[in-house]
Amino acid sequence: MYRRQALDAVRKMLADNGADAVIIPSNDCHFGEYVPDYFKVRGWLSGFDGSAGTLVVTTSDAALWTDSRYFIQAARQIEGTGIRLMKLKIAGTPSIAQWLHSLNVSKVLVDGDLFSRREFISLTKELAPAALQAVDDPFRAIWKDRPALVSKPIVLMPENIGGKSVVEKRVAVTEKLGCKGSFAYIISACDEIMWLCNIRGEDIEYNPVALSYCVLTEDCIHLFCHLESLSAEARGYLELQDVVLHEYGAFRDFLRGLDGSVTRICQTSSINVNNWSAAFANVKAGEEESLFMEDPTPGGSVAWLRSRKNSVELAGFRNAFINDGIAWVKLLKYLDDNIPSGRLNEFQVAEKLQEFRRECPDYLGESFEPIVAYNANAASAHYSVTSEADAARIKPYGFLLMDTGAHYPYGTTDTTRTLMLSDRNDFTGKSDRLIQQMRDDYTLVLKGMIDLATAVFPSGTRGSQLDILARGPMYPTGKMYYHGTSHGIGHHLCVHEPPQIRMEESPLVIDEGMVMSDEPAIYIEGQYGIRTENVVTVVPFKETPYGKFLKFDTMTLVPIDIRPVNFKLLTHKEEQWLYDYNEHVYNVLKPYLSKQEAYWLWKQIV
Repeated sequence: MYRRQALDAVRKMLADNGADAVIIPSNDCHFGEYVPDYFKVRGWLSGFDGSAGTLVVTTSDAALWTDSRYFIQAARQIEGTGIRLMKLKIAGTPSIAQWLHSLNVSKVLVDGDLFSRREFISLTKELAPAALQAVDDPFRAIWKDRPALVSKPIVLMPENIGGKSVVEKRVAVTEKLGCKGSFAYIISACDEIMWLCNIRGEDIEYNPVALSYCVLTEDCIHLFCHLESLSAEARGYLELQDVVLHEYGAFRDFLRGLDGSVTRICQTSSINVNNWSAAFANVKAGEEESLFMEDPTPGGSVAWLRSRKNSVELAGFRNAFINDGIAWVKLLKYLDDNIPSGRLNEFQVAEKLQEFRRECPDYLGESFEPIVAYNANAASAHYSVTSEADAARIKPYGFLLMDTGAHYPYGTTDTTRTLMLSDRNDFTGKSDRLIQQMRDDYTLVLKGMIDLATAVFPSGTRGSQLDILARGPMYPTGKMYYHGTSHGIGHHLCVHEPPQIRMEESPLVIDEGMVMSDEPAIYIEGQYGIRTENVVTVVPFKETPYGKFLKFDTMTLVPIDIRPVNFKLLTHKEEQWLYDYNEHVYNVLKPYLSKQEAYWLWKQIV
């Protein structure tokens, strides 16, 4: 009832503005993956709280577009709201523009803070002849109990952990841009600003970032943040690094004050419509194009530089994976000891891993909402429970999928393991056949993970060229997964960064120093989900007359469950990799474990 009333209020707003529809994305004005509660308009209206989805409300209808990770969750959460579920990448699903055309709309609204310049232009063309209008926050007067924006402490990321000074990074970005004369490089992504300015915050759950903007010029960086949140150490360091400090709320006025002769540089995919308009407010009509330059680097100059970790950052990552591996081994032993009782639930398992992680004094929190999913719950790729009351009890049979990560001052982790809890199952009449299917699916996922992890490829290779290595083993069975195979991982930053390995084409090449996930999967709705994920870094392999070749080096230190493996499906090379990997985990972690924990770990690999 509450959501229907909220939707009615939106429809009244549409009527007051002479509009037929409003499009509501998931993002905030910085276009980060996780957003402050203040910007979660889509969740407030629909009840769907997944990280990706777009809601469209018209004067008489509503629909939600989301991807395969959230089909099951979204259907459950929007039930009874009158909102239709639109499944992205599924045959027959219309695009937002197609759906709106079918309703004969003539005017569509968007919040100008939540749409990028590029997306706004593209959507304008798709919706024509219907008009698309960007407005200031149209929900401010409707959402009565809207959460407030928060500002938490902003601390320094010391150079002995980050590896480079702010001045060094600014010079590198300037060289990458290759711009001559006066310029203003406008950056909206909070994680890029944190990396550039060697600071970290905690304004957004799971992401160590502060709400901020910055403008990089030929001689300094203008940083816009909540100044009262800056630690004295961070403030003193920034001032020595040619960083001019401004209040967060002064950003748009600063853009309006840019000189008419300065070249504006940005990514049109990451500057919102309202900020774009402010940046060109002081430019004569018709001269906008001559004073604008799109960032020439695929993915953006800061993202390109940030994704290639330096030696100090890589050493920090390895330390983080040791600490995380210790906690994982403690958890896996705990599960082995306690699953047979049948008393554990999903929520308790997530809490227990955090308890083990907290034994490390450097642990700074989870890098994303923990996923602990038993049997059918794991078929929803991003399933998670936030309370014990909603958690499924874990019985001593079937599959348990756990996907979690943590932040440490020197690195961020992300690991997924799927455990087979016993040979028994609760699918009446299908026991032997289903167990074999589960084993085969587990092994196909493992093959894909190993085949990508052991790849050798020439410099300049893009992610889409490697994706088949992870998906290939499962294709002959007619199975696949719809999400990406790999994402970049930040250095004590966001767990998702631009470098990707997926079916879709991307201009960003896979290059030396990148830290990335490797996570193929199979999901069987109503029964189980399987995903195995390690984190790898790109390292040199060899140089020949044909060029430079690269390979992956695995960083994750968590044993892989060999009990469900159908070794008949593995090649000798894959089988040897599996045993070598588990033995490597044992050898690295043994000095940090108790005798009982080390003995338990040894038993898992022999």
